[in-house]
Amino acid sequence: MRMKCYSKFFVGILSLGLLAGCSNDELTGNEPGSEWDGSTKDAVYMNVAIQLPVAGGSTRSETGENGGSSDGTEVGKDYENEVKSVLLVLADKENEFIAYGVQEGIVDAIASGKVSTTQKISKSTLATYYNNGEKTLTPDECKIYVYAFCNPTPDLKNIIEGVANNSGEFGKTNWYNAVGSVIETPSSGQDHAVWGGTEHKQGFLMSTANATKALKQIPANLSDWDSYTSVDKAFNLSGMNNAGSDKEVNNNGAIPVERAVARFDFRDGSDDDNTYVVIKSKAESEGATEKTVMKIQLQKMALVNMSKAFYYLRRVSDNGLAANAQICGTETDDNYVVDTDADVKFDNSIIASNNYDEYFNFCLGHVKDNTWAIDVDARKQWYTSKISDVLGTDKESDNWNDKKYKIWRYVTENTIPGEDIQKNGISTGVIFKGKMIAGDDANDSLTEALENATGNSATDPILYLYSNNLYVTWKEVRAAAILAGTTSEFYKAVFGTPNNTPVAEKEAAGNDAKVDAEYSDDTTSPDYLWNEWQIKDNGNTEKQSAFKAAATSSKFTIYQSSQETGEEPGYYCYYFYWNRHNNNGNNGVMGAMEFGVVRNNVYKLAVTKIDRLGHPRITENDPDPLDPDDPDEKGDVYLTLSVEVLPWTVRVNNIEF
Repeated sequence: MRMKCYSKFFVGILSLGLLAGCSNDELTGNEPGSEWDGSTKDAVYMNVAIQLPVAGGSTRSETGENGGSSDGTEVGKDYENEVKSVLLVLADKENEFIAYGVQEGIVDAIASGKVSTTQKISKSTLATYYNNGEKTLTPDECKIYVYAFCNPTPDLKNIIEGVANNSGEFGKTNWYNAVGSVIETPSSGQDHAVWGGTEHKQGFLMSTANATKALKQIPANLSDWDSYTSVDKAFNLSGMNNAGSDKEVNNNGAIPVERAVARFDFRDGSDDDNTYVVIKSKAESEGATEKTVMKIQLQKMALVNMSKAFYYLRRVSDNGLAANAQICGTETDDNYVVDTDADVKFDNSIIASNNYDEYFNFCLGHVKDNTWAIDVDARKQWYTSKISDVLGTDKESDNWNDKKYKIWRYVTENTIPGEDIQKNGISTGVIFKGKMIAGDDANDSLTEALENATGNSATDPILYLYSNNLYVTWKEVRAAAILAGTTSEFYKAVFGTPNNTPVAEKEAAGNDAKVDAEYSDDTTSPDYLWNEWQIKDNGNTEKQSAFKAAATSSKFTIYQSSQETGEEPGYYCYYFYWNRHNNNGNNGVMGAMEFGVVRNNVYKLAVTKIDRLGHPRITENDPDPLDPDDPDEKGDVYLTLSVEVLPWTVRVNNIEF
């Protein structure tokens, strides 16, 4: 059953005129006391109502049949709702540009949340649409679209001015395909006009959300505008006017707008300071309590693959491609929001060409010599935050189901056409970095390794994970494999198919003499190659790589200590989460628009469960390294994430690793 929550909303009523292709000396009217009093009445007046996103949970976020999210909505912060300026664009039913206007400095807010202003538009400009007054518009021609942009960015205003003056990239028949951009590096800061600047106080860019509600009706004759040449007799684009009973026109209705960006929120989903039990010892007897061997504390989170480009006006289509897309169409449970890069995502050319940085900020992988890798340089590309800083901020989001989320940051829209091409290299994701912590039931060697790590991977012990069992040093691995027996898969993974009988090393004890190790003679086995690297030629990097390749091929995960600037030395691992927009509830099978970021959505993230160690820091230590061509959803699950997206439309995602 779908639950809906309704709360107060912010409504902006803006009485707007339009300035298009004319100078101020063309704008004349009969305003009493004005310098134009008694002039030729070349100015006419219009007003229009604009409605901001309004607020309306569950743990599965789905897009409803008529749009919105099953998780509900969120009002948002005052600064996310403010309207400081408005750009209106008038276009015919084929979306061909007619005129535009900008109103700055909207300050007349009243208790009801309404803002009122009135402006002029040159009657001469309108005359072009009426063939200089010689044409009576047909009923269909009287219907025009009025697109509203709240807090328009300087780039958008320049684009529309260029359209009006027949200059620039976008012409009068193509203006609605105008694209905005957000270019950011980890060190450049978030000073972007689309989300109101660094402090988010300058107004968020918003645009018309529903084209059917933007369809208005204007008079059939140019002379009819003579009745609207004063402030107190403005033509009401949001009123009944002369539309009569025409159901196609949005009579007496506001134009809904939505923010052009999305938001990521985060909360601590653990029981104790972002710390999760990942390895437990087996119960000693039936009914006995399992004890903790290892915990993971999440310490950092990083945004990857944030789109550089977005459409100023959202559009949808049945397959996610731009052809036949509906401008300002409603997202439903069986269509796609169209991305500016839909075609190159669809044909896989971004991944094939390794040109991720052309399309994304904070690319997941680093490309060198046309080779993609997650390495030190890749991690420098990510937008990384300390989780303690995120949770310590005073930017708390609206209280959501008694869970206190903190606002992390704003992001641009990123959608992918089709189901099978939702892949790691082109999907927006969040990477969590966790530190390994010894549990109460960890053995002495593991406790010592974790607590006394220096961060020097060449001298600190190496940890080996096999089948969810963790070993400290290769000596422990060999001894456990021999104990498992020659017919076990574990034995074969370590020793291969040797002609000799490997022997575990033992120290002298009591009357028992020391036993020297005998290594596998299978030259392809990890055991043989470890001996070549560590015993016969300690420090040879080529032999080290050969051993790691053999070990990871046998499904060993290798963890080495490290220390980055500003953090403690220790053993760390990574968890990768691809942002969910729609959750089809079927792990391992992707649905339409399941992974992506859509404007005006709040994605509320919380890691609620981690039941295994994550990916190692060094790619060659990973038996299952990420590849940009990997699908976003696999049968195996590393992490449990909670995401809520909210008007803002909310989507809640609980993340499990």
